[in-house]
Amino acid sequence: MATQWPGVISPPAGEQANFINPVNHMSGNIALHTVCLTLATCGVTMRLFTRVKILKCKLGADDYFCVLAWCLTVVFSGLMFESYHYGIGRHMWDEPMAWLVPALKYFTIAQYIYLLLTPAVKLSFLLFYYRIFAPDRRMRYLIIGGIIFVSVTHIGLFFVTIFECTPVSHAWNQFGKGKCFPPSILPYLSGALSSSTDLYVLLLPIRSCLGLNMTLRRRLRLLAVFSVGILACVTSLIRLGKTHVLYDSADKTWNISDIAIWAVLECNVGLLCSCLLLLPRFIERYYPRGVASYFSRLWSSNHRSKESPVEYVSSTVQNGVWQSPQQWERISGKDVPIEMSSTDRLCKAPEAV
Repeated sequence: MATQWPGVISPPAGEQANFINPVNHMSGNIALHTVCLTLATCGVTMRLFTRVKILKCKLGADDYFCVLAWCLTVVFSGLMFESYHYGIGRHMWDEPMAWLVPALKYFTIAQYIYLLLTPAVKLSFLLFYYRIFAPDRRMRYLIIGGIIFVSVTHIGLFFVTIFECTPVSHAWNQFGKGKCFPPSILPYLSGALSSSTDLYVLLLPIRSCLGLNMTLRRRLRLLAVFSVGILACVTSLIRLGKTHVLYDSADKTWNISDIAIWAVLECNVGLLCSCLLLLPRFIERYYPRGVASYFSRLWSSNHRSKESPVEYVSSTVQNGVWQSPQQWERISGKDVPIEMSSTDRLCKAPEAV
């Protein structure tokens, strides 16, 4: 068997090559991709449904980047599935020599997709922030600066990574003539950029969210959604910390799979978090407690009407934006719509950046 299917490297002392049913990460990784894709698909569907059907508004640039990120996630996972099929996740001594080049080819192309996927998620966040915080001049400049920085650095990194080897195919097939940059430079640069921009996107809205004109419950709920982004930052830092393992060890097919786990989590958690920004509106529409709260307010309104004749309405539309009863206050026996909070800019399309 060893002669028919030569392994990439010889097994270490105490190990024996196994090409039939080797220990590998394939099943676990495929399960992780499947779960992440399912959650991301549900999140994107909820986001688009909320935007179009509940908020009754057109899709904006942030939504299109969210859809783009989801499409890239599907492509990324599909390429990784193929790489697992060709042995990524096995130990190198269990990897047939004939499988190595196609395995590395699918993984390398998946890396290229990843370099487009991560900025798409971040731009979706930043453009969503622009919807809400554009009236704040300071925030507007910070958001635009973030959009420019993320776009320029990640596009530059994408092309540098593609052409790090001459010819390009030498990145996955090093049996022929060619040369590449030192292998430790670009992965560390990519990881550092990804982690730093993750933190920037996460921390950028915190101060402004605390100053929004909303109830404490809504403010805490919004901050809770943003805090989910901490998971994306953590996974990005873990992936960066594991980068050296890939290049310091000869067991690359095994270690690639380990790092891919954190890359999958980073991308999908970030994508899901960008969709959760609209989850409060979805819950307000369909969560049963919202119905109970409505009848409770209705009873309370009828009870108060016995004391003073005041006409109440359940909702109104001002400037094309729906206002719930919580956005009204009672002034001199009348219901007067109070100033709209920043979160009600959800239907306003981002202005040209």
